[in-house]
Amino acid sequence: MKLSKAWKMISWRKIRGHLKTINEHKLLVMKHCFRIGLYKQGLLHDLSKYMPSELLMGFLYYDDGKSSPNNGERRDKGYSAAWMHHKGRNRHHFEYWTDYSLHPVEKKYPLQAVQMPRKYVAEMLMDRISASKNYNKETYTRHHPLEYFEHGKSHYLLHPQTEKELHGMLRILDERGEETLMRFVRDYYLKGYKI
Repeated sequence: MKLSKAWKMISWRKIRGHLKTINEHKLLVMKHCFRIGLYKQGLLHDLSKYMPSELLMGFLYYDDGKSSPNNGERRDKGYSAAWMHHKGRNRHHFEYWTDYSLHPVEKKYPLQAVQMPRKYVAEMLMDRISASKNYNKETYTRHHPLEYFEHGKSHYLLHPQTEKELHGMLRILDERGEETLMRFVRDYYLKGYKI
């Protein structure tokens, strides 16, 4: 799509709506990160969403907050340049943590998942909880983040240990609630105790 045509498709309603969505999400992630002691990550979370390469696509493909504008860009172009920009700058996305293997398995892609440091797994967890709250609004339950993870995990390129840690913490949320999860992450997981 040509840029001049794209600009004509961006309305003030889309601009306001997208800014409201990303601001609410960022503030919620920040609040959750603060609860577990990740103050710097909470403040810096998703700042790349305000860069032109992500923000303009967000305005163009905003759909009243029902789904990520990146999916709209994917449907239109077959890929999302905004997402590729985002995942390459934000370490709380497991997609950031991929690299070429020096010993690829024959007839398989040479990419491998790298184990994520715990502070980024914890931020990813806060991001997933917040995204579930943002997209599900009043219908959100503590079960949504685990359901979303389990629905998509078959196509994730995620390091086995990272997957085990994330899945385990999502199960704590699902079975015991948010307060128990936050205490576990803050007082146990981020202190490096063995899982």
